[in-house]
Amino acid sequence: MVAALRLTLEEEKANREKLAQDLATTRDESRSRATVLDQARARTTELSERLTKAEQESLRLAQQAGIETERSRAALEAARAEALALRQAEEKLKKEGEALRSQLTAATVTARTSEERARQVEITLRNAEEEKKKLLEQNQSLSQGVNRLAEKSGEITQEIREFRPIAPNSLYADYLNRRATLSIMTERTSAQGSGPRRRESKSILLTDGTRTAALISLEQTPFTLGDAGGSWKSLTGSLTLPPPANFPQPVPTLHSLRQGDPRLLLLSLSSSEAKSSGTAPYRLATDPFRFPKSLLISPRGEGYGECAFRLSPDLPGYLEMDSRFLNRLQGEYAPSSGDLVLTLGGEFLGLMINDSYCARVTSLETATPLPLDSKGAQQSVGTALSTLQRAAAKLDSRLR
Repeated sequence: MVAALRLTLEEEKANREKLAQDLATTRDESRSRATVLDQARARTTELSERLTKAEQESLRLAQQAGIETERSRAALEAARAEALALRQAEEKLKKEGEALRSQLTAATVTARTSEERARQVEITLRNAEEEKKKLLEQNQSLSQGVNRLAEKSGEITQEIREFRPIAPNSLYADYLNRRATLSIMTERTSAQGSGPRRRESKSILLTDGTRTAALISLEQTPFTLGDAGGSWKSLTGSLTLPPPANFPQPVPTLHSLRQGDPRLLLLSLSSSEAKSSGTAPYRLATDPFRFPKSLLISPRGEGYGECAFRLSPDLPGYLEMDSRFLNRLQGEYAPSSGDLVLTLGGEFLGLMINDSYCARVTSLETATPLPLDSKGAQQSVGTALSTLQRAAAKLDSRLR
């Protein structure tokens, strides 16, 4: 019995221990469930708050949806009105399109008619152009014939003028209007026995087609061949061209002729100086023997007259003038040194170097310079006169 009690006590003890264990387990589970319950409550609270916010957002969205609905209705009404206007415009465009089709049809017919007329006009114009070309060819042929005839007539007229002598009175009057004036002043020291000397002479302007120069003889200047090797205190010169250039221009240098008598001097002019003259220069004679006589004019214009001349084969570059004493007795103009000699066609032949011979001027190329400045006064002019003196000494005695 004691054993049974012991067994019972042991079983009771074991049951108590098991109950204690179960109680501990239950307590742990209760704690876990309490924790889960707390979490569930917190989750429920959070969900409740989110639900409240969702309800508020739904309310706001519902209000906004009402506003958008009103706007959509207004937009729909506007779209319907616009669609109606578009349908009306479409109907109007259809009507206008039909009208344009009618006009296009009429224009097409008109264009075809115009095109046919244009073809007819083009054919007519082509025919007229061909006729015009034929007429132009005929006119051109006639014009060429007329031009050739006019050229021949002009050549004949020019030839007649060239071979027809100009009246001496006209040549003389023309010369009086075309004269230039050359003034040269020299001064020597009192020891040389001469004070200031001034010489003013009439000159003539010449051209060879490229150059222009004033011509004067040595005897028309204050210099002589006897001054060869001499010197001066001062030398100055000026040239007054024919009107309207009535003011004197300084003369820097005189030159002798490269081809011609050494006693003839040139004053070269620039193109601007030549243009400033109101009259044209005399051209050098290209055919001096076209007329049997020439016109002699005294350099100061005191007299003039016709005079026959002839060539001297042994004196090239010179013409022998008819200066017989009988002519003087008959009152005809007698040649004298310094006279200008013109052809009866108005061209320049040369200058009388004495009473019997005319020195021809065939070129305006220059040679020995005679500078009218301080250097020329001291030495250059004296040296140049020495050169001219030697050249003059070689001339034939009939030319001195």
